[in-house]
Amino acid sequence: MFNYCLFFTRNLFLNYKMFLSKGMGGFSNKFCVVMVLCGYGLLFVGSMVNNSKVFEYCLFNVDSLYLSFNLMLDYISIIFVGAVLIISGSVIVYSNWYMYEEIYYNRFIILIYFFVLSMICLIMIPNLVTLMIGWDGLGLVSFLLVCYYQNMKSLNAAMLTALTNRIGDVLILLCIGMFSNEGHMMVYNYDLIVYCSGLSFFILFAGMTKSAQMPFSSWLPAAMAAPTPVSSLVHSSTLVTAGVYLIIRCYGVVDQSFISVWFLQVMSILTLLMAGMAAVIETDFKKVIALSTLSNLSMMMFSISVGYPNVAFFHLITHAMFKALLFVSAGVVIHNNSGAQDLRLLGCGWSSFPTSMVFMVVSSLSLAGVPFLSGFYSKDMIIEMSFSGNFQWWLYLMVIVGAAFTSWYSFRILMSVMLGFNKMNMNNLFSKESYTVVLPMSFLFFGAIFGGSVLKSSLESLKFSCFLTEFDFILILFLILYGLTIMFLFLDVKFSFWMNKELSFIGKMWNFKGLSTSLTTSVNLQYSGVLSSSLDQGWLEKSGPQGVYELLKVLSWTNQKIQSKYFLKALVWSFFLFFMAMCISFFYY
Repeated sequence: MFNYCLFFTRNLFLNYKMFLSKGMGGFSNKFCVVMVLCGYGLLFVGSMVNNSKVFEYCLFNVDSLYLSFNLMLDYISIIFVGAVLIISGSVIVYSNWYMYEEIYYNRFIILIYFFVLSMICLIMIPNLVTLMIGWDGLGLVSFLLVCYYQNMKSLNAAMLTALTNRIGDVLILLCIGMFSNEGHMMVYNYDLIVYCSGLSFFILFAGMTKSAQMPFSSWLPAAMAAPTPVSSLVHSSTLVTAGVYLIIRCYGVVDQSFISVWFLQVMSILTLLMAGMAAVIETDFKKVIALSTLSNLSMMMFSISVGYPNVAFFHLITHAMFKALLFVSAGVVIHNNSGAQDLRLLGCGWSSFPTSMVFMVVSSLSLAGVPFLSGFYSKDMIIEMSFSGNFQWWLYLMVIVGAAFTSWYSFRILMSVMLGFNKMNMNNLFSKESYTVVLPMSFLFFGAIFGGSVLKSSLESLKFSCFLTEFDFILILFLILYGLTIMFLFLDVKFSFWMNKELSFIGKMWNFKGLSTSLTTSVNLQYSGVLSSSLDQGWLEKSGPQGVYELLKVLSWTNQKIQSKYFLKALVWSFFLFFMAMCISFFYY
């Protein structure tokens, strides 16, 4: 393995010049490489920053109405911007290969740049009013990216994503009105002067909608209808972490409400279990990775709820690195298998795409929490700090079970894609792995390997002690083996008909897919039918056009009867009466 890595590194740098000299694409590649290098530089600088600075520019000042544009620079914003630049630069280079045959490729890249700009605005703007530039921009651009393929599946997923995120947008607008009692709008790293439980709850719920926590979880797997580069950027490290980032920044506001924190803790644990259970039986490759993202987001939310927002931010950064790498390597497998995403049909990855499989192994092991990889440092710290708190035993049990599911579906991915047999009827599109693919995966590879250890050793906010019993230490140390053992035990299990119903319930994310889509649709259709039958087709129709029609129908029928059957009789009798009147008048006169 070591010799293979040396051979790969030598060939990569030998072909680096050729990679950067391809016309307009070469310019885009150069710019993205600069973005990645700047991102790693910001990670290094942010890890050494111990203070924060706020830059303010007045936009509007009339009497007592004051509105300003602010930028906050501290270690959180600098490190997060660095991570976004690394991932976005790598994904754009990767898009040159994955989206090469797209007609509207330039439009796609412009949307990616707009998304990155919106994310940077959300990270660096602490003002709750101007924060909407980034917050609402993420929702709008994500809608356009999810429905990029312009088919019914993409449109449904985009509508579900947009409408769910709209709930968070409305809650942020309500928070702006409630926060006006403070006399300013600087919500990041701020403690309330006037206590308001509604403000804490609304900020919490806004973050939960963006980060797909229960009961808003169904939009994240549905958003996998987007192209794989979009999933690598939007649904691994940026859009889905925006809610977690908002709650971390507003922790001083959220922490003042005990009910809000308790609600976040319960919902994060339930989301952790639901996502893990759904991921171990899901057959769609990208949806398994999306559910793993949902599981890790719930770990971040749980860390915030137990009082460790800095640890949650640490896991946010490490997770962004290895999850983007996992999505990119998964995209190589899907693209070279003619777009097939069913895990039951994939396989033979080690012989077909050896370089991509190396990166997939690293990212999957980091996801599972294998020691000394990035995911191990942050996830292990969250579990250790939760064990050091004074919580009930069932909470610890649910955390351990949820973390065990992570290793289960991580190794399931590796066994299915890398070591399994390819069961597709069509032949794989065997092709040499381009350096346009290998280079961005290499950028993310270093973050997935060394990001956790470097940040933990350099960040002052992570340097604290944790005291555990021997039993707790051993329980956490061998956590990765629990899911692996259960996976091997369930390999040859055949489920009964009753269990198939239970598996269907789990696969539908505890029926939250139906609750968020079919339930509202069926209820609206049902009441729309009642309203239509009672109003449009009922008394409103009878008293309106249908009633007028019936009246005119009766009048016309009467007129027709008179003109057809009685007209001649009336004419004869009229003539006879007229003649008699003339005769009488003649005899008298």
